[in-house]
Amino acid sequence: MNRNDLLDNIISTFAMINRDGAFQSLQKKLKGENVLLARLFETGGKSTPGALADFLDITASRVTAILHALEKKELVSRVSNGTDRRKVTVEITEKGKKAVEGLKTEALHRSQVIIDRIGENDTHEFLRIMNKIIEIEKYGCEKAEGKDTDRKTDSQPEKEEV
Repeated sequence: MNRNDLLDNIISTFAMINRDGAFQSLQKKLKGENVLLARLFETGGKSTPGALADFLDITASRVTAILHALEKKELVSRVSNGTDRRKVTVEITEKGKKAVEGLKTEALHRSQVIIDRIGENDTHEFLRIMNKIIEIEKYGCEKAEGKDTDRKTDSQPEKEEV
């Protein structure tokens, strides 16, 4: 396969993933409300809207909208500070904790199916390659082409775990 065919294959594979929704249901579960709810769960069930916005790298208004939707579903509650009503703590409810546990159970099940179908070796290889692709997309193609001297390149051997 020549380089042009390889390039076409990459583009068509990403298009197929997008078109067929191969990861669509999982992606939906890893956005907005669910990510915020999971973060609350991980932090012991309490946080501030500002801390959530910082962690999720989203605006305060977006966090407010998500919290409003989660409150309507009774998954979180907002508690005002008695002396300063502008200061709010967000707390996950029991219903919210059960929702997060359900999401985790589903994610573990889906991951197990992948491992069972493609095997552990291919799963490791898939993750290795996906992490490289994420790095390329995150830092831009210029840096990925080796113009960023701080990054490890393929010519640098990886340290093996002992």
